[in-house]
Amino acid sequence: MTQLEGTGAARLLQLFNGDKSQPTTVTNATIQSVAPISVRVDGDSVDTPEQGIIVAEHLIEHTRTVSITGGTVTGQVQDTYSGGGELTSLNIIDGELTFKCDLKVGDRVIVAVVNDGQLIYVLDKAVS
Repeated sequence: MTQLEGTGAARLLQLFNGDKSQPTTVTNATIQSVAPISVRVDGDSVDTPEQGIIVAEHLIEHTRTVSITGGTVTGQVQDTYSGGGELTSLNIIDGELTFKCDLKVGDRVIVAVVNDGQLIYVLDKAVS
């Protein structure tokens, strides 16, 4: 594998630009629909349907296995025997955490356009 050089953005482009005959463009787009997903790339007059879109996992609903130990615990504990109690620690081992879809119609996103516009990678949300 070739060593990638330059800034993070330059290295990302190098990954997408394996085929020099089909250059990659990083630009912005707008979410037109979420389910099924479609986007409109800035400067385009038509939407790209879901068949031509790959969305980064962190932007869509997904589940991860997590372990949580320690930290600050707040809340109340119901103790029916003595009328109350205190929760002093919390351990969750191999729990599941579901991240909800963060995309909404009208959101601005950063996209990589490849294969002459036939494939769109939605990389992240664009915030100002």
